[in-house]
Amino acid sequence: MKTALTYGTASVALMVSLMGTAHASDAEVAEAIAEVVEETAEDQTANDDEQSNDSFRIGPVAPEALVLAPEPPLAPFQYPAIAGYSAPAPTAGNLSAIESAPVTAPILPTLSANATNTPDGTVTLRSVDPLYGNIDPFYGNINPFYGNIDAFWGDINPFYGNINPFYGDINPFYGNIDAFWGDINPFYGDITAFWGDINPFYGDIVAFEGHLDNLSTFWQSHYQSIDLVEERFGLILLDGNGVIIRDGAPSRMMTALQSMIDEGRTQFGAAYTEKTGQSFDVLVNEVFARHGANPNDRASLEYMTKSERAMLYLDWHDALNQYAGIDAVDHWMSAINWTPSVTEIQGGGSDTIIGIIDGSFAADADLGNNVIYSGGHFNEVGGHGAGVASLIAGAHDGEGVMGIAPDVNIATYNPFNQQGTSNWGSVKAGIEELQNLHLHGYNDTGKVSIINLSLGEKGSVLSQGMANLLSDKDLAQYADNTVYVIAAGNEGLTQTKNLNWDFQVDPTFIMVGAIDPAGDIAAFSNRPGSACLVQNGVCNAGNELYMRTVVAPGMLLAVSDGHGGVSRVSGTSFAAPLVSGAISLLHDRWQWLAAHPEASAEIIFRSARDLGAPGPDEVYGWGLLDVAASQSPLNFNAMSFTMYQRAGGTYFSVNHSAQSLLNMGIPAWWETNDVFFTGFENVGDTYRDFSIPASAFTIGKSTDALGRGMERFQDYINNRFATWINSGGSDSNGDGLPGFTELRSSDSNLNGEWALRYDAMAPQYAPNGELRLVHGAATITEPSGRASFTFGHGQGAMALSGNRFGVISDHDPFTGGVNPVLGLASGETFMQMGYQITPNTKISVGFSENRDDWDEFNNTNPEEALLRQAIGDRPAQAFTLDIEQRVSDRVSVNAQYTRLNEVNALLGTQTASAALLGGGSQTDAMTVSATIDAGNGFTFDISATGARTETARDQLFTNAGAVWSTAGQVTATKRGIFAGNDTLRLSMAQPLQVEDGSLEVVSDQVINRETGEIGAVTQTFGIETRRRITTEAVYAMPLTQSSEFGVFSRYVSAGDTFNEAGFVVGGNFNIRF
Repeated sequence: MKTALTYGTASVALMVSLMGTAHASDAEVAEAIAEVVEETAEDQTANDDEQSNDSFRIGPVAPEALVLAPEPPLAPFQYPAIAGYSAPAPTAGNLSAIESAPVTAPILPTLSANATNTPDGTVTLRSVDPLYGNIDPFYGNINPFYGNIDAFWGDINPFYGNINPFYGDINPFYGNIDAFWGDINPFYGDITAFWGDINPFYGDIVAFEGHLDNLSTFWQSHYQSIDLVEERFGLILLDGNGVIIRDGAPSRMMTALQSMIDEGRTQFGAAYTEKTGQSFDVLVNEVFARHGANPNDRASLEYMTKSERAMLYLDWHDALNQYAGIDAVDHWMSAINWTPSVTEIQGGGSDTIIGIIDGSFAADADLGNNVIYSGGHFNEVGGHGAGVASLIAGAHDGEGVMGIAPDVNIATYNPFNQQGTSNWGSVKAGIEELQNLHLHGYNDTGKVSIINLSLGEKGSVLSQGMANLLSDKDLAQYADNTVYVIAAGNEGLTQTKNLNWDFQVDPTFIMVGAIDPAGDIAAFSNRPGSACLVQNGVCNAGNELYMRTVVAPGMLLAVSDGHGGVSRVSGTSFAAPLVSGAISLLHDRWQWLAAHPEASAEIIFRSARDLGAPGPDEVYGWGLLDVAASQSPLNFNAMSFTMYQRAGGTYFSVNHSAQSLLNMGIPAWWETNDVFFTGFENVGDTYRDFSIPASAFTIGKSTDALGRGMERFQDYINNRFATWINSGGSDSNGDGLPGFTELRSSDSNLNGEWALRYDAMAPQYAPNGELRLVHGAATITEPSGRASFTFGHGQGAMALSGNRFGVISDHDPFTGGVNPVLGLASGETFMQMGYQITPNTKISVGFSENRDDWDEFNNTNPEEALLRQAIGDRPAQAFTLDIEQRVSDRVSVNAQYTRLNEVNALLGTQTASAALLGGGSQTDAMTVSATIDAGNGFTFDISATGARTETARDQLFTNAGAVWSTAGQVTATKRGIFAGNDTLRLSMAQPLQVEDGSLEVVSDQVINRETGEIGAVTQTFGIETRRRITTEAVYAMPLTQSSEFGVFSRYVSAGDTFNEAGFVVGGNFNIRF
């Protein structure tokens, strides 16, 4: 296996400067960038003076011809001659793809990004032009590109470290092993279910694990050696004339360098020799020769700049790891949330046929195994096609590049002739040829369902020429079964020009821009801007180009060079195949999606992670490709489910709505009964089904419950499924971004049997400036799943009501109608015990208390503060008994009895004198509530409360007969209004209302005006209140993984004289750190 690095001048300026930041100050980095830019300018001047095989010219184009001129890959970097040194002649092992072409072959024409004599209609392959500007416009500021290089290379520990950082806790680069490779059991544990037979992959599993340990130990040690080499380079000094001072530092550098090489030989020498039959020194010489150096010639090394050395280190790293016995792990994988386990579970693409219109690559030893048809010309166009195809179909075989769909079937067509030119007619002919192959036996239709087009015209994201091609009348017959994936281009422009579009044909396409490893739009990537697909000159909402755009990593990706080697390349050309690979997995697991291109595109759009401005925008479109999310449900709330649980030696099934699962939560008996689920969701004019494991027994297994034969359980959905349930449905796709709720939940298992769930709300500042806990509750469920115990501090009314109404104000006596009697004792300690007496019936008893301290109230003036202080605290306790009955999968009802004891108040009302209400009151309340799942994301919650209050008799104010009060609320929630994870909540409530009742006070008064006799007099006055109605509307939408946006409005009708009508409108923006 060889490594061929081919970089143009600007690209080397980037990489060299990038790598030079590992141990350099900002000033040194700026100096290094300036130095490389200056060298770039000198090289360009030399190239302008004479034409060579490394320069690219624009040839004349006949006006009647629409020329398709492929842009070559990044040109080999040429170092200036060094006195006393001649670079060794390249060996067969280090020839790049472009170098391997016959010397008699014509030079492929290209168009630089700033060319002014580009004829209209000229298009190129969309890899980055090697002459693209200088370092600043090429990647912008070096710091935002990778930040500190330590996270990428300089500090080898975060990159490889020990075994945990490499495939485990690789936080600066990949996250966690669970998120990347999945649990060890699905990945390499049940090897039969995952990889098939382990022998073809890595031999014995024990040997493989030991090999990873060994590799980890090597990179920890080798980092120190590389660091020492760099340190020794830093000690080399120059005199005033720029001549090296011979003080021994250069020799010490060479000693450290040889030690670094020897370590590489010890670790990888045997593997290299076994594979190539050559001495390890051949590999060493090839790597150093690519950088104009000789490892045995000090003169060729000692003048290397920081950035040149950094480039050498990266090349050394990539070259050694070609013989590490593992597939290359690259930065794009974690960026788009892809892991090999997702691919293996979804099928690897074996039932998908993808078309690739690009340079030839059928001769590639790896990719050739996937090619079922190759048409057109046979020139490689600089290895561009091989690079694109490897990101889609690179084998998972322990070496080289991994693709997203390694088993996909590829039909490829090369429209580029030996002169490297083509036209739209040839591209059209290629599409027609691929679509007319009738490749039966590879998928259900025998047709190509995806076509990757990493090409286009300069000066646009989508040109009118390509728009006309996609809507061509001869291609219209394929519009109903083809998704076109198109690279956006690399001029860094924003498109504003509208495109005439044939909406009768309306082919499905996805434009793909590129982001850098920091997650920002790449400086070279084109953006869709305000361009629109218009009909008769009219742009209708939803037809904007950005509404058909996503982004994916497109900078410095490791790809196949077509000759068994690996190159690092940049461009939207290499972002597009990542999207094509994701769709290949969709069309493999759900083969009928191949005949539903609009649904396929909708899945990619709706599952993308939002970047930039909220929602689809003119830079990132729908956002960043998320492979795992695209293979998962888009909205659990809109799905229907079937639960399978073991009973003895067989399984039985029960149908469930989304709401019934939310009501159920995650009981421990799912684990003991080996539970799993199947689910169905509608997408566009079709649907998808899922098999979701919900117990350890089902992880890594297969099932035929969906009726298509044995298929792997989709283990990667398990966490999303649990997150959705624990969020109460607010996190509709389970990605950890909740919709509208004030509650956050998490759960875990204790000792493998007991289950623990924790619910919490963000703390808030009290009026006195203190940061106080709002709500926190822990629920422990015993192994059978029947008995549970909840305890916590905060919103007891919400917790004891089962969190069905997940907003604090719903339980407030003055704003909400959900058992506000219990709300009077809600705010501090609470607890509850529950028992599932039947699968559909649960009883619970609970306790909640509150003590409103006088200084907790928002006292707006000194007089009010003094009054509150005089009145004092307001303590209250409540006991509850409730029974919950699940009537059907879509309906559940609950009845809750509440006994409220107020120490010195009547339904929350206090007096300044303890003699009046100092004995308090007691209230008995009954609340009946129901939850109805209406389907399609609609749920309704209804609550009604009736209460009877008696005052203490040892006080001046007592009740003259019972005091009757009521409350009620109706809430409607719709999930998925404008996107799959947004929520609209409408509610109408009657807060606590005294319907009937009066207080009496007995006092000594003159009862006979004539005699002056004094006696007890009873006075009665009514305390009925004027009915108040509150209405509320809330809309919430997650923006990113760590932020969300919401708007709300509330209207409160007038009550008594001191309760005026009011209207409030507001919003909030939430960022989590």
